[in-house]
Amino acid sequence: MTNDAVVESGVAPRRARTVGPVRAAALAVAAAALVVAPLVAGGATAPALKSARVVGYPGALVNVSSRSLYVLTSERGAKLKCVGSCLSVWPPLLVNKSVTHVTIVGGKGHVGFVARSKTMKQVTYNSFPLYTFSGDRGALGHAGVGIAAFGGVWYLVRAAATTPVATPYKKVVKGPKTTTTTTKGSYGGY
Repeated sequence: MTNDAVVESGVAPRRARTVGPVRAAALAVAAAALVVAPLVAGGATAPALKSARVVGYPGALVNVSSRSLYVLTSERGAKLKCVGSCLSVWPPLLVNKSVTHVTIVGGKGHVGFVARSKTMKQVTYNSFPLYTFSGDRGALGHAGVGIAAFGGVWYLVRAAATTPVATPYKKVVKGPKTTTTTTKGSYGGY
């Protein structure tokens, strides 16, 4: 509105309302909470697990970031042996206590949970708690396979497993063998 229009209409112009940086940050957090709330509310699905081709372990279970998931053989039946300093080397796959379902893509096992604290629980697969390994340098790593610690051995998870016995991926699957053949030629007797 121009000043002439204000005089003619008798309505005073409104001043532009400014928002300070603290209030703007609070509004941004509130808006983000509205978007994220349905993802973490009770009964929400999180996180997703999937089957992936880790070198030597086709069909290994990984998380959404394609980080390989491990089980400790001494924890069958959700008996937690990895506690204290173990958790800094083997970070558990944790979810909020309100999560009741985890999506599995390409896996057939049973997903469950075991309490880790009052607000968090650890995802289990065929009764084994799931972990990543801090020594893996990135996605689809497997540097933790075969490490003996905490009364058991660490193995990748076989996504197709439907029983606890079949869950640890204990054997490396080797790729096809390659052979080199040579034929007798005119150069040097070959």
